[in-house]
Amino acid sequence: MKKTDSLDRLISTVKKTENIPTLSKVLAKISEEIEKDNFSIKNIGILMSHDISLSARILKIVNSPFYGFPQRIYSINHAIVLLGANVLKSIIISTSVFTVMKKTMAGLSEHSLFCAFTSKHIAEKMNNDIKKSKGETKFNDGRERQPAIDPDNMFSLGLLHDIGKIIIATTFKDDFKKILEIAQKEEKPLDEVERGILNISHGQLGYMLIKEWNLPPAIYLPIKYHHNVNLADNFKTETAILNIADFLTRAIGIGFSGTTYLERINTDAINILGINIDFIKSVIEEIYSYKDELSIFD
Repeated sequence: MKKTDSLDRLISTVKKTENIPTLSKVLAKISEEIEKDNFSIKNIGILMSHDISLSARILKIVNSPFYGFPQRIYSINHAIVLLGANVLKSIIISTSVFTVMKKTMAGLSEHSLFCAFTSKHIAEKMNNDIKKSKGETKFNDGRERQPAIDPDNMFSLGLLHDIGKIIIATTFKDDFKKILEIAQKEEKPLDEVERGILNISHGQLGYMLIKEWNLPPAIYLPIKYHHNVNLADNFKTETAILNIADFLTRAIGIGFSGTTYLERINTDAINILGINIDFIKSVIEEIYSYKDELSIFD
């Protein structure tokens, strides 16, 4: 059988399976409302009132030290405004996904959430460097400065970057076990082993699912290429940030991404971002306390 034929069959199997994460009716309606050009915060608030656990989670997140708002937020409508549409939609999707994550692969939800924190932090840190540069387009050593990146979009990327692993784990259970065993035993990156066995990676599968859920290209394209930064023609900076955040999350040992094997840090991602090892060291020091915020999705 040709590789293209086997890939088509795999994609067809994924689309037909009943095991991949889906949105509840309430979550689906909220998601549809957010997609409207002039979506109504009032309507979203009303829809959320039908899902008490979701409303409680949104308020818990917006009031967490991670966001650090000076005053406590009690109104779900106020929380919606502060979080923004992309983050809100990713949290809504993650409400479904995280439940499946916990049942499917212990530690993956913690890994994903910490990666979300780290992705957002790196974006904010880079944006602060841009402000300090006072309009300079290059660093003193000649490296190009990156344009400002949306930190909330990066939070969404971190939350959802490994959703493809859920598809593999629930649709191809035997293959998933084999992938984890080989990656650990032979010390290979998980996506490399996935492509060897399934002819597709969790990044590509995540891209398919997120695109199906109508999230924007700024989310599904970096997810597709987060282990292959140089293949990204668009949103290269976001893809590079996600790659570094994922690496740091695994390096620090937060949660479990499928293997304890850790490759070298991606120098291509570092070069794309125009950062150095000192920047990486300072990020590690600054994000370590985020491990205490992982309960906000419980």
